[in-house]
Amino acid sequence: MHGFNRPLGPIGSNVVAPLQTTSSGMMVTANKIVPGQEAIDFKGYFKVESFPHNSVIYRYGDTTDRVYLLKSGRVRLMRVGKNGTRSVVSILRPGEIFGEVFRPEGTSIEEMAIASGEAEVWSIEGRDFRAQLEARPAPALDVVRAYAERVRALRKRVLGLTFKEVPARLADTLLTLVEAHGERCPHGGETDLRGITQQDLADLVGASRSFVSTLINEMKRDGVLGNVGRILCVRDQKALRKIAGKEK
Repeated sequence: MHGFNRPLGPIGSNVVAPLQTTSSGMMVTANKIVPGQEAIDFKGYFKVESFPHNSVIYRYGDTTDRVYLLKSGRVRLMRVGKNGTRSVVSILRPGEIFGEVFRPEGTSIEEMAIASGEAEVWSIEGRDFRAQLEARPAPALDVVRAYAERVRALRKRVLGLTFKEVPARLADTLLTLVEAHGERCPHGGETDLRGITQQDLADLVGASRSFVSTLINEMKRDGVLGNVGRILCVRDQKALRKIAGKEK
């Protein structure tokens, strides 16, 4: 079960700074107070919930109009096929907004959001969020820029499917994940990717898990990747960039 773990509203303040954009999507500096007209007052709007590992935040087909902010942990966004199969389309990090903010009225959600590890999620009614943006052009522009960045990332993936073989797509995906989720490696590598599974990589690359596993083992033999237990470690980002740059 998930539920409220603190009163409505951000920790220690009811003011949330304007949205900030990054290369991976939409970011919010939720603990930073910005004075004056640039701040968005979300007093009383946020619902704060904790979701245990693998719990569903929302499902494909839901009609709830809410905007979600990942405060801590990770969230996997997934698409569900007609036969019920699931495929990861994005792995979110703290600060990212999700929930199909501007989907057409009367339509349902076309993705599924699942907590990866314990996740703290803030949510707000879509109409309240949009009203705040309509009243403040600067944060609204930040949201538009963030969505444009997300579209560019999706376009990059589509171009990769068209012009790159699976090894190059895998290397490109690993570099993107390192930027978004990488942690300092304490055992001789460059960066750890904790909690990223081979199935995640297969879904993001658009290949079978068995083929991705074979490629990962080859990269381990070449010293590009390593592992400690189930933790994947990137040992040579320069070599990954070289692989990622190859086209068909």
